[in-house]
Amino acid sequence: MFRRILFPLDLSDLSRKGLAWTAGNVADPSSEIVLVHVIEPVGGIDTGPMIDKAEKALDPIEAELHTMGIRSRSFVMTGDPFEILPQVAHSERCSISTVFAERDDVVVPSLRLMAIPHLVYKSAGGAMPPPDPFRHIAVATDLSPFRTDPVFRELRKLLSGRDVPMTLLHSVSMDDTSTSTELFQAAASALEEVRKTIEKWNPGTTAEILGGEPEVEILRSVKTIRPGILVVGLSVHGHLWELIVGSTGETIIEQAPCPVLVIPS
Repeated sequence: MFRRILFPLDLSDLSRKGLAWTAGNVADPSSEIVLVHVIEPVGGIDTGPMIDKAEKALDPIEAELHTMGIRSRSFVMTGDPFEILPQVAHSERCSISTVFAERDDVVVPSLRLMAIPHLVYKSAGGAMPPPDPFRHIAVATDLSPFRTDPVFRELRKLLSGRDVPMTLLHSVSMDDTSTSTELFQAAASALEEVRKTIEKWNPGTTAEILGGEPEVEILRSVKTIRPGILVVGLSVHGHLWELIVGSTGETIIEQAPCPVLVIPS
C-alpha cells in the first residue's frame, strides 16, 4: 500500500497506539516504517543519556513490529523536529507520513514542511480510529482539474484496482442569493462529470453536492456518512504547501472526526 512510512514517535502512549494502528491498518508486508524520535536540546543539558534511553525504548517497539511482519528502521536525533523530519523524509524516500496528535494540537504547519502525503488523525482521549480505514473513502474536492486530478491519480494508484466505496464531496457557498442557484446547478453538473470519470476505475463512487460554507458542510457530511478516511488535496508552491482553499482546508484537516489523507496536488 505504502512503500515507506515516516512515523514521528515521541514515545507517548498516543504515539505508541498510533504506531500499532498504522502497522495494522496502513502498512503491509511490503512496507517499511521509518521511526523518528527527535530530542530537542535544552541549553546546558547533556542529551547523551536521553538518546541512550530513547534507543533502548525503541528496541522492543521494533521487535513488536517484526512479529507483525513489518520491517522498520529507527532514528534518534537531536535538533529541531521541523528541520529533522523533512530531512529524514527526503533521505529515506518516504512515501507518506502518519501523524497522530491530541485533539487540541495544531498540525497543519508541520504538514507544510514535507511535500509528501500525510495521514493525520487527531485523537480524543487517546482513542484510535476504527480498523480498515479504506472501507469507505470520502474526498473533499474543489472541482479545479489541476488540483483535483493529481489527488485522484494518487488514489487510483493507492487502491491498486480495488473497488472501494467512495463519496465525492463538494460544497457551494450560498452567500449571493442572486447567483447561488445557478452556481449550485453548475457545480452539481461538474461534480457529476468527475464522478463519471472516477466511476470508470472505481465503480463504487457516489457524489454529494452541498450548499453552504465548505468547512461547515463537508465536516457535517463526514460526521453523517462516517468514512474510514477523508481525502483532502493541497497544492504545492516551491518547498511549501499552500492549502487549496486556505482556512477552509485547515479547518477540515484540524477538525475532521476521522483520519485525513492529505495529498499534494
